[in-house]
Amino acid sequence: MKVTFKGITQPYETFEEFGPVLGHFDLEQQFELWISAPGGQSISMLRNGDNAWLMYLRFDGDTGSVTQGAQPTDGTCVYTLANGQMDEYPLSWCIPIEQCYEAITYFFLNNGGQYESVAWQDM
Repeated sequence: MKVTFKGITQPYETFEEFGPVLGHFDLEQQFELWISAPGGQSISMLRNGDNAWLMYLRFDGDTGSVTQGAQPTDGTCVYTLANGQMDEYPLSWCIPIEQCYEAITYFFLNNGGQYESVAWQDM
């Protein structure tokens, strides 16, 4: 898997290699994370403090799906991308951070599989 965290790319072959690194990512309050599988699937996580959400792409050029929070929530949150750009996204896309990590772990262990224990909406 190709992992890009805050703009720095590193390959990881096994979850035994990647798991501890994912734990270190959690220490950061703001970040952009991308993981790309060999089959073309990608998952991205944006985090700003307690707010985090995921985007899943089935293939390069896919419009993707985003997570949908359990409760409708008004408002937005600003996220800082790896290139320094600041983007604003709906809070309704946010899910618990623990679920983000569960989905990322599932993606990694299942060669790009989409985690079905969270709600997804097409973009």
